[in-house]
Amino acid sequence: MSAIWGIISWDAPLPQNIKEQMQLPFQKKCKIDRYSSVQKDTVFMGCGIQYLTDESLSEVLPYTSGSPDFFMTADCLLDNRKELLSLLQLPASTPDGTVMAQAYSRFGISCLKYFRGLFSLAVYDFAKKTLYLAADQMASRCLYYYESGRQVSFSTLSSAILQVFPEIPENPLFFKDFLTAPGLAPNISPEDTPYRGMYKLKPGTCLEITSRGITEHTYWTPADEASPFSCGSFSAARYGRSFRQLYSDCVRDALRCNGEVGICLSSGLDSASVGTLAATHLQQGHRNLYAYTYVPYETPHPDKNRDHVTDETADVQKILDMYPNMKPHFLNNHGKNCLEALQEELEIMEIPFKAYANLPNLMEIYEEASAAGCKVLLTGQAGNSTVSYGYIDNILCHVYHRKHYMTFLYWLNRYAKHVKESRRSALKSCIRYYNAAARQQNLPDTVPGSKTDNPFVNSEILTDYPLAARHTKYAPTRTPGFPMTEKDYRSWVWFAPFLTYIGELETKMGLHYGLILRDPTRDSRMVNFCYHLPYEIFAWQGTPRWLIRGNFRDLLPTDLLDQWMRYGVQNSDYYLRIQRDWQKLLPDLEKELEASPCNYCSEGTVQAFLAHYRTGLPDEAQDDFMYLCFVYILQKYLKIYHFC
Repeated sequence: MSAIWGIISWDAPLPQNIKEQMQLPFQKKCKIDRYSSVQKDTVFMGCGIQYLTDESLSEVLPYTSGSPDFFMTADCLLDNRKELLSLLQLPASTPDGTVMAQAYSRFGISCLKYFRGLFSLAVYDFAKKTLYLAADQMASRCLYYYESGRQVSFSTLSSAILQVFPEIPENPLFFKDFLTAPGLAPNISPEDTPYRGMYKLKPGTCLEITSRGITEHTYWTPADEASPFSCGSFSAARYGRSFRQLYSDCVRDALRCNGEVGICLSSGLDSASVGTLAATHLQQGHRNLYAYTYVPYETPHPDKNRDHVTDETADVQKILDMYPNMKPHFLNNHGKNCLEALQEELEIMEIPFKAYANLPNLMEIYEEASAAGCKVLLTGQAGNSTVSYGYIDNILCHVYHRKHYMTFLYWLNRYAKHVKESRRSALKSCIRYYNAAARQQNLPDTVPGSKTDNPFVNSEILTDYPLAARHTKYAPTRTPGFPMTEKDYRSWVWFAPFLTYIGELETKMGLHYGLILRDPTRDSRMVNFCYHLPYEIFAWQGTPRWLIRGNFRDLLPTDLLDQWMRYGVQNSDYYLRIQRDWQKLLPDLEKELEASPCNYCSEGTVQAFLAHYRTGLPDEAQDDFMYLCFVYILQKYLKIYHFC
């Protein structure tokens, strides 16, 4: 993989020290093995290459060509190398960047439709006087761009653009989106950034930039792709076999590297299924899979819900016992609380985030995996929307509203029997719930209110903020709180704001630790497969998450597959650590939230909360503490990046 940057000026000369300016943030934040750059007249491009595959050792980027005359720089890891090498008649040792450049030479910018994998790229065509910027189908590798007067700059890191244009002002709209986005959603727009006029590329898009302006083209969406299914008659078994083969292919393709392979492993169906497929592939080459699992440091309180698993050690061990080449590592971040590394996290991420409880543990895994020689670290974090999607209420509601009543009754009966619920009671509650959902579907689109759920947000900042318009425009579903329809699911499985955020996280963390972060559950082929899948397949015959449960019985422990109500609680002791260290955390919370000149938080509400819980933080304050952290993280971010 690589990091890329560059600037094009339509007439004025470039700064003499442009190379040093734009390269500096990468030297500070990233593990780069080799830097290179090219410049011709008013066009400059740079690239920082990480040696993560055999081919990357001989990679030459930026690529220059005189036939046609163009510069290309790319951050790329192609999954369909063999197809492209055959198509372009290139040697097997050809680096990925050269493959892409040769494809551009032959097909022009329409070459994008031939690429599959992780990539962002920039091409300047001298004859056309056009700059092309593109991101892969999932925006797995983030790319920022900024237009100022007669210049356009781009970069994998926003801080490289700021080196050239330090005067770019803050974007209050981004911060208001952050504070009002529901739940743990970090943003609601796929393209906005903390800087006014600086944007990031959306999934499956290409920008065509000339001196006359910027034109955005969408070259890939699952909606525009042909269905991958050719079977004329409906066959769940056939869908299941197709899924299993595709999933195996996605995992296999993600393993390509010149080092070890690791995985963030829990006992959930997503990472567990990725891990079992990866271990199977690696075993054929007598290779190991290094498994990293978070375990609690403090003893979690007994969960009132007996189906909640707060320590996944025992269940992970059941998976490990089936695969001798899985090498386990159980980590607990040395008992640190989740706010200790906040400054470092914000400096790497360059944006505020809400995953404050999870990120420190992930960073410990990244560091341990990198130290062990891992070049690829697998995850399964998008699996809830693809491979393990299948919430029973969503699918039963779908079957019920299609008036397939006998199927509905059979599936509901089978589900209730398995989880030991009263079938009569389940039937009554389902019909009541699904009829209410139908009535809601017939109402005008649900419009969010004018207030945020976060009590610590200064309400005055929302007076000129179009909350309803912003949230309605980007919402993945218009009926929150009700079963997700097939239509809403298709909007959710390719939800651009989520994809661009995850792309930012994985790109920047990977560059920082010298890893490729890969999620086969978010492979474009898997997204396309699930997008076109008949909706009822996701919980076929009343089995929730059927794609995994119905097709992985030879790969995963049976008791894990058959515990339909089981739910692993991530970071189950994070709040216990906060409670333990509360007195140490208070001074910084007060400093950042009460004395800050920024106006995004409600100082009165913050002061009242901190005063009320000065001697200790009780269990019942956990939700309020979560909202307080969102504001605290934003205030901390604004201070680090000199917005206040």
